[in-house]
Amino acid sequence: MDNTVVHVKNVHKIYGKKSESQFHALNGVSLHIQKGEFVGIMGPSGSGKTTLLNVISTLDRPTQGTIEIAGSDLTRMDQRKLADFRSEQLGFIFQDFNLLENLSIYENIALPLSLQGVSSKKIEPLVTNVAKKLGIEQILTKHPVAVSGGQKQRAAAARALVHNPAIILADEPTGALDSKNAKGLLEAMANLHEQHGVTIMMVTHDPFTASYCQRILFIQDGQLYKEIKRNNNRHDFYKEILDVLGEFGTSHGIA
Repeated sequence: MDNTVVHVKNVHKIYGKKSESQFHALNGVSLHIQKGEFVGIMGPSGSGKTTLLNVISTLDRPTQGTIEIAGSDLTRMDQRKLADFRSEQLGFIFQDFNLLENLSIYENIALPLSLQGVSSKKIEPLVTNVAKKLGIEQILTKHPVAVSGGQKQRAAAARALVHNPAIILADEPTGALDSKNAKGLLEAMANLHEQHGVTIMMVTHDPFTASYCQRILFIQDGQLYKEIKRNNNRHDFYKEILDVLGEFGTSHGIA
């Protein structure tokens, strides 16, 4: 049985018209992510990692190549089908939380289900269950302004997970958090992956954050540069990540 959730095949992304100077953000990228994997994407500033996240998340279209998620070919869908697919099959965690301040934490988490027309009676156990997994049951009645940054990001993670998407896409999820809250969020994400089989793809520039992943794909100049897997403890994996980042040299910087 094929457990591949994401299958990216020979994807190119070119910005600019042929008559102008063009920029090849992605240059023949192929990768796959299995069900239940926690995969990190890293690379120097301008390497193409954000572009890769954008084409996988359907926020941008590749110039060439195919992207399949949960057996559906995104490159063959029109905008309406893509919007439906995005709301049903993808979960997003952004650096800046993107919570609606006028809604309670409960209402923020419930939003993807509400937009799909799920009844409030069915929503309640789903929100309660996901809040319990992320340790935020006690703040469901509060509004975002009344909770910490770490709790906001856990609420954002709960919102990403509540509709049981095929994959969660996280873009620098710890970027706005202090080290204590970042560690708490990463442990929660690792628990979702290990205990509940949630599939996660995370773009990050931070080696500590990346050390929570199971596998890391490094991108440079729009191409896959190297892949490493965690076969040992997290501390050793962290050192491995630093070694690969060191190969990029200081001229690029990691961002």
